Amino acid sequence: MLWENLREEEFDNAIKESKGLCILPVGCLEKHGQHLPVGTDVIHITEIAKRAAEIETAMVFPTMYFGEKTGAGEFKGTVIFSPELRLQILKETCNEIYRNGFDKILIYNGHGGNQTMISYFSRGVLYEKTPYSVFDYALGSDFATPKKLLNEGYKYLTTEDRKILQSYNDEKKRFGHADFIETGWVYGTRPEMVRLDKVYDESYESTHRFDEFNKLRINTPFAWMANFPNSYEGDMHDGMNERIARAMVDYSVGKLCEVIKFLKEETISDEYKKEWIAKQH
Repeated sequence: MLWENLREEEFDNAIKESKGLCILPVGCLEKHGQHLPVGTDVIHITEIAKRAAEIETAMVFPTMYFGEKTGAGEFKGTVIFSPELRLQILKETCNEIYRNGFDKILIYNGHGGNQTMISYFSRGVLYEKTPYSVFDYALGSDFATPKKLLNEGYKYLTTEDRKILQSYNDEKKRFGHADFIETGWVYGTRPEMVRLDKVYDESYESTHRFDEFNKLRINTPFAWMANFPNSYEGDMHDGMNERIARAMVDYSVGKLCEVIKFLKEETISDEYKKEWIAKQH
């Protein structure tokens, strides 16, 4: 169920059918090489959430386009909000979702750079002792890798498709950003937005400028941006097609369905939350 598509009188029934669970997709607007749109992280996560909620009933709130992209202002199309505003939007959005009757909120993250922000926000919800519970699950928590797709046995994949996926494993191709998997997610949801002819227009290789920092496990926001100045990381692979893209999307939809089903049925988090709040007094 899409929040924006419901009429006012339909919400009471939607709350019952979803057992009070609302999905809040969060993405960003940023460059993804030259073959994918700047809205990549919004496009794939919105459609995957929508498809999963149709299979395992849940409410889907309109996708948040803001995201943590503070260091990428040199790229056209990138939208950057202050950390304070991003957190305030998250807080007020969750408050409004709860006010409308949903007491379980699943933040579904489509952009790796958002994870720290979301984790920080979740700890803030704990501090506030909100009447609702917040959970988060990232699209990248269980990547739709070629190896996993081969193990799933999707019947619509041809022998040639399986050879393409197997060769990705055999050649030890690297994953990253705007890579084979992310290209597949967009191609499997909005194929008209993908320009496969531009996959090799820019380099996806690392400059290795910050490798010493990474070796010493020193965290700096400059590392990824300096090592991958085209906002593009990971080996591509010739052979992407509608069937492989479909499998990548189907895999991710299936995993989100598992998460939705679990959260709708579980009671442990609510039980413990009550115990935890009681200990605070």
